[in-house]
Amino acid sequence: MTPQLSHAHPDEPGSDALKNILRGIFDSQILNYGDYNLIFASNERREGRDAAGVRVSRPRYYVIGYRWQPAEIMVAPVNGQTLTGGGVPVELNMTNLSHAVHLADGDYEVGTNTGRTFRFGVQPEVTFSPAPGRELQLEQADDYTDFKLFMQAFVAMA
Repeated sequence: MTPQLSHAHPDEPGSDALKNILRGIFDSQILNYGDYNLIFASNERREGRDAAGVRVSRPRYYVIGYRWQPAEIMVAPVNGQTLTGGGVPVELNMTNLSHAVHLADGDYEVGTNTGRTFRFGVQPEVTFSPAPGRELQLEQADDYTDFKLFMQAFVAMA
């Protein structure tokens, strides 16, 4: 049975369907996409401004592709409202990595030597609201464990 939130709309994708959607977003943008393990990540602390100029929380969502050999991360932004690609993917590896840290609050921050920086958190179970009245749930416990081990090694190499 596909996990669903009890208050989720029945037409919303379940965890497995959501994983397929996210894989499609990643695969459509990344060459050699099959070489990467994927995990969903978000930056819930990101702030922006609304149309009136008022500061509001605007989370960013990513599909993070990672591979152990060669050690590399591919950050693919996701438009959380439409569940489509949300920007240009960025590759981080030992040739362009400026830093990779595990922050005290559990998030990670990685950056390139050209100034691109990404902060994100990863959870074994994710509930996010791409739009008011919509909640989606994603179960990624197995991927979460592997990603944490990968990031320990990646941070140590940085």
